[in-house]
Amino acid sequence: MERHKKVYEPITPEERQNLLHNYLPFLSRGKFVNVATCNEERMPNVAPKLIAKVDHNLVYLVDYVMGSTYTNLKTNPRVSLSFVDEKTLTGYQLNGAVTVVSSGEEFERLSEEFQQIKTNFTVERILFNVRTGEKASPLDISLPEKFIILKVKVFEIVEISSTGRLKSKFAL
Repeated sequence: MERHKKVYEPITPEERQNLLHNYLPFLSRGKFVNVATCNEERMPNVAPKLIAKVDHNLVYLVDYVMGSTYTNLKTNPRVSLSFVDEKTLTGYQLNGAVTVVSSGEEFERLSEEFQQIKTNFTVERILFNVRTGEKASPLDISLPEKFIILKVKVFEIVEISSTGRLKSKFAL
């Protein structure tokens, strides 16, 4: 079995400025991404989180469960985000560090954006029901009482091709 080496590619200043927007256009708000964390005993945890916003090399995620992910981040702020572009069957891993945002002006602004995402989900589900006759499960339009925003500063993006080739770009 041949082991694939990770290829590190240089990044231009222009790419750095717009890395997440241009390089990964399918990483958009209102979608879910798998977030991997690790606790003190090095036990991994993976959980889906809602993408609230992407800004340069920052990804803002909504965590309304505040379970293992939140607990793990208290002792180890490093995360890996993982998702697949289903059109190209290319996988992506975004590695970074998290700052938890749970109050203040930034939290209030992002809370309003989260509310808009939930409203858009509800409209999409209603239209889906009308078009297909199928029933999509309803989404509570109100915000959960407690939630936090995970502000992920991405420092590395790893592209995993369907052949197993690994290509890495640094976002910092």
